[in-house]
Amino acid sequence: MKEKFLKILPYSGYVLFVSLGLLVFFVAAFLVVVVRTKEEQKVMMPYVIGKNYIEVHNELQRLQLKVRLESERIPEKTDGIILSQSIDAGKEVEAGSKLYLTVNIGFDRVTIPDVKGQDLKRAKAILEKVLSGEVYVPLQIGGITYVPAVGDEPADTIIDQIPAPGKETHSGEKIYLLVTETNPDKKTSQTLKDGSDESKLVGIPVPFAVDYLQRKKIPYRIKEATKPEFREGHGLVSSFELKPTGAEIGAFYLKPSTSLVQDYEFLEYEIDDDDVYSAKVSYTKPGEGVEIEKEILTSQSLKEDEMVRLVVHRFANTKVTLLGKETGVAKVWKLKGQY
Repeated sequence: MKEKFLKILPYSGYVLFVSLGLLVFFVAAFLVVVVRTKEEQKVMMPYVIGKNYIEVHNELQRLQLKVRLESERIPEKTDGIILSQSIDAGKEVEAGSKLYLTVNIGFDRVTIPDVKGQDLKRAKAILEKVLSGEVYVPLQIGGITYVPAVGDEPADTIIDQIPAPGKETHSGEKIYLLVTETNPDKKTSQTLKDGSDESKLVGIPVPFAVDYLQRKKIPYRIKEATKPEFREGHGLVSSFELKPTGAEIGAFYLKPSTSLVQDYEFLEYEIDDDDVYSAKVSYTKPGEGVEIEKEILTSQSLKEDEMVRLVVHRFANTKVTLLGKETGVAKVWKLKGQY
């Protein structure tokens, strides 16, 4: 029995050695597979900004990226276009990584019609049927600001609009109208008599509120801008108060995108010298060479180190000039969008 056991023992050692060898081999093979699999799970992030999400959806799925969509609304850009990506293009990441894409959400694409010079009834009819592709869609009126007619301006007529004509946008953008009063003696929605209707100026474009005050020869000051809760409030009057010294206007404002042709601009300047100041804005449409000029600040006494603030709606090549009665040109702003 002992001799038989001694004969088997060498074979047992051999079997044990082979078993350990096989174990080491399989463990090494397993590790190689794991490493290779891990390497295979690395993917290269493509550049998708400017592309429509529908076009890249399948490709991102193939790369096994977990896409999370966020939305932003830029009227001048096409619906569905990717505005930003959280992972830089060309970066190697693991399959299954989260990718956040910001996609533009829009409405029916429209071109803002020109209703200036139309009576209010006709303007409303035009805005009810605006061509979008092969169908007609309505544009919502955000507000109507009535102002006293000046010179030979006809009553109940559109004299300005925001957005300006020709803007490529979406049907969800509101349009604001500046209209001459039907009857100058009639109390309108913007009457400031006894200060009872001051709040009616809140929510209209700041340039329209300024136009109203200029026509009424009411001096004004614009306070520091505040950020609106929603982008739709950008450029609108946030507060209004009529004081013995004039009107005080609050403005909602977001830093404009220089790439957009049309936007509101909030301008500030610290006065160098005591003087009586005026400001004018002029617009020149590219290719037309026609300059439209309007005074937006008239003969207001400002002290040294006092801050003057102006809000304009930029829709073409825009120039704003601040002038002192005695000191001459104090500041010139030249504003222009990229496209």
